[in-house]
Amino acid sequence: MDRKMSPHSALVHLLQQGSMSFPVMLFTEYKRLGLTEGQVMLLLQMMVFEEKEETPFPTVSQLEERMDASGDQIMAWLQSLVQGGFLTIEESVNEEGIRSERYCTAPFLQQLAASYLDRDPEEPDESVEKAYENLFQRFEREFGRPLSPMECETLTQWLDEDKHSEPLIISALREAVFCGKLSFRYIDRILLEWQQNEIQTPEEAVEYSRKFRNKGILYQTRNPREETEDTFSFYNWVKG
Repeated sequence: MDRKMSPHSALVHLLQQGSMSFPVMLFTEYKRLGLTEGQVMLLLQMMVFEEKEETPFPTVSQLEERMDASGDQIMAWLQSLVQGGFLTIEESVNEEGIRSERYCTAPFLQQLAASYLDRDPEEPDESVEKAYENLFQRFEREFGRPLSPMECETLTQWLDEDKHSEPLIISALREAVFCGKLSFRYIDRILLEWQQNEIQTPEEAVEYSRKFRNKGILYQTRNPREETEDTFSFYNWVKG
């Protein structure tokens, strides 16, 4: 770079060099392949040399200038990468008969892909599926009818988006039954009240409601989803 360039021109020159993109799998799979951070950084430097600087066969000295490692360490990493099948050295001859060498990182990328595909496919979480099935059955039994598509969607939202646990949802259902207000709207109010007060288990909800009853007051909550107020008391559904 010309030292006489203005700071602005120098920055523009740097920006014009572009950027490098690396596969995410490089960062998620290298440990499974038995590679160290030093070996990975060496591979990244070699990719930059080839792609951005048209230097497919950088010397140990060139690599040493950019890395916090000695030349001997870099040589050891290069040998281990070649022996491990992550790196190859290819020779080519141009039209004038001049031989040249280049590092090829394709074997490394191939091993990354193989490692990723070799991972066990994610099995469906049976506990989650069972929670859905249990909730649908419990709600249909209490309501005495099949649930509507919108009600099914609400149940799914409670589990997936609101992150309410299955036991807490069932507890809210029991509370609604006890209060004689069996509706998804009212159950949603109960769950929202508990969530706002960091109630996570039926036992905590019982203790939470007991404190209010000891003060001689009832719960009140405003549901942002409806902008209406209602009052409800709590039943000890843990023991009931």
